[in-house]
Amino acid sequence: MKKIGFMRFRSALSAGDKTLRKEEEEFLHSIDPEKEFSFVKPQKGLPNVFFIQTGGSEIYFKDCYQEFEEPYCLLVQGKRNSLAASLEIKTFLARQGKRCFLISGTPEECLMKLRRYEKFYQIEKQLKNTRLGLIGKPSDWLIGSETSFRDIKKKFGIEIVPIQNREFLDAYEERLLSDTKAYKHFLEKTSRREDLRKSLYVHGALHALVKKYDLSGFSLRCFDLVQAKQQTSCLAFAMLNDEGITATCEGDVPSLLTMHLIHLLTGGTSFMANPSEIDVAHKKALFAHCTCPLSMVSSYTLATHFESGLGFGIRGTFPKGKMTAAKIHPSLDSIRALPCDLESNPMRADLCRSQIILSFPGGVEELLDNPYGNHMIFAYGDIVEELKALFDYLTKR
Repeated sequence: MKKIGFMRFRSALSAGDKTLRKEEEEFLHSIDPEKEFSFVKPQKGLPNVFFIQTGGSEIYFKDCYQEFEEPYCLLVQGKRNSLAASLEIKTFLARQGKRCFLISGTPEECLMKLRRYEKFYQIEKQLKNTRLGLIGKPSDWLIGSETSFRDIKKKFGIEIVPIQNREFLDAYEERLLSDTKAYKHFLEKTSRREDLRKSLYVHGALHALVKKYDLSGFSLRCFDLVQAKQQTSCLAFAMLNDEGITATCEGDVPSLLTMHLIHLLTGGTSFMANPSEIDVAHKKALFAHCTCPLSMVSSYTLATHFESGLGFGIRGTFPKGKMTAAKIHPSLDSIRALPCDLESNPMRADLCRSQIILSFPGGVEELLDNPYGNHMIFAYGDIVEELKALFDYLTKR
């Protein structure tokens, strides 16, 4: 049973009304008939809900709201001017620059919103202790994807930890073969033993930095590895994402944030890819990249990295199904989340190795008219509304 802090607010005129307690019990039972939540005294560290039971209770909320931390979640019932009082309180909090959310509607809608609030609250707690690494600078071609580390800290609570690429390359030279079982497993996919060993050195080096800097994920300026060591990080990224460590290419921080939020929201992995073709007339687009979480594909082969012809690039076959395409804007002021359907996996030689064609019911014009950089993130399932709601919960004032 999940604990929810609970505090009721009533008007002075209602203080002696003996029917209010019964109404409260009936209302809480209607929105939580299976007793999924335990409503307890509000306290720090719990998601707190403020039950605005009657009109005229606004002043009492104003007198004590500063004793509690954001966000403020108001539970509204459909009688006794509860909604009117809640809207007044929400207006007041907005003028203070405070986050406030309403739980209102049918009992089923209230339960859905209560579940969402509790889940988002726990995600926000995790983010306040999250450190994400940026190993090297963002790739030179990401000229539209720069973002503010200070704003990331302010909006999400995440600390971006800059790490010199030289430190990563030195760790690679230590030849840390972190997973001998993986080596034996991947030998079934390739006869290139030395390339495989070097790919697992990359995996070991990145693991060492994750441990040293206490990271939940990172983005790597990966083409420096190609140039300096004639090796790629594609296989290492695939492994790390499946291990729960968010790993993205090219030092792309907005993509790193997007993938990490998806991981916290769903517990699963996602695929970072470049748009290669966008067909407006047929509402379809082709995306491709040389790495993907192996847990997302039904089969894969270990090809070479597309641009360099070196090391490994993963050619994965993604099962057909509903997906969500997402990306946080580099300004951090919005998130794009679109429903789409994965239709096929082409195998063109002139693109990155893992390739997917998706159809977008709402069209693809905005991907051309208002791009959010050159990468998109794909996750299985329709999580569009949940992802947008989480972003708003974390960032909107």
